[in-house]
Amino acid sequence: MKYLTSDRPTHPPDSATGASLTPVNSSQQLPTVRLATQIEEACKSWLVKSPSADTRSNYSRDLAQFLVFAGVRADEVDRLPEVRPHHVAAWRDELLARGLANSSIVRKMTVLRSLFSYLQTYGYVGANPAHSDFVTAPAVPRDGKTVGLTPEDCRRLLDAPLTDTPTGVRDRAMLAVLAYTGCRVGELTRLRVGDYLQTGGHRILNIRGKGGKERRVPLHAEAVERLEAWLATSDFVADSPGAMFRPPKTSRLYGRDGFAARFLTRRAVQSLVKNYVLALGLDSHVTVHSLRVTALTTARERGSDIIDLQDFAGHADPRTTLTYIRSRDRLSKSPAYVLRY
Repeated sequence: MKYLTSDRPTHPPDSATGASLTPVNSSQQLPTVRLATQIEEACKSWLVKSPSADTRSNYSRDLAQFLVFAGVRADEVDRLPEVRPHHVAAWRDELLARGLANSSIVRKMTVLRSLFSYLQTYGYVGANPAHSDFVTAPAVPRDGKTVGLTPEDCRRLLDAPLTDTPTGVRDRAMLAVLAYTGCRVGELTRLRVGDYLQTGGHRILNIRGKGGKERRVPLHAEAVERLEAWLATSDFVADSPGAMFRPPKTSRLYGRDGFAARFLTRRAVQSLVKNYVLALGLDSHVTVHSLRVTALTTARERGSDIIDLQDFAGHADPRTTLTYIRSRDRLSKSPAYVLRY
């Protein structure tokens, strides 16, 4: 079902849901530019605003999905001013009916709201049809869905890779970095040899996060030991701009013939973590992201301040950090465990 009319409005939009673009500096004499061209240029500018290729890809995909739902071709972005709150609400309801997680739906609606907010900055004089004043996003629980590990299970996972092969030494270093820095899998796979530094008596990793933001994270002694062992095993320790973690040249030789001069992919890291999880008989829902949740939860339980955790995780908002904290103690004290009948 299409929710946008194919006819262009022939009358000025009302102030509540206006649908026009005007030059920001309308007093200046500028060349006349077609509305369609203006909106197309604004959309392109919005997409390239983020320096993160992953973010741009996700935004582009979410917008494309909405346009398909609304019956708008990719070359018809000049019809975006026709979008009304009920179109966004209908998309939300369709996503709910398809069984998408609330968090995924909220992300998609946020993308749409971001686009219209950018268009307003660009000169769009209408309202934002995806704004929360018009369309309510589904509720997302404070605790995220990613499964966290107990410290005991995290230790089992850290010790799962064997040390008798180069890939085993590599995996032990990777798991230690994940568990002791709480970095994202994408941040792990972007690490370069030169990102391992020493400053002020601390061994640190220079981590590039979302939006190109960089943060320096001190390394736990165990992570330092494992990373040093991995670099000592490799033949690219002097390759400062090269990948920190690489795939073996031949998988069946487990790195004995060396490693390829390229970055290990996120999918490869996700797969190897899943293999260790299954081999250990841990909860099958544990993923590579579980190590990030475990790091933040354990640090919080052991007294770390939420602001320090926010900086540690590379979050822009402490409320985001709170969604990573699993309330293990609170669950243990739940009234459910004292009920007797």
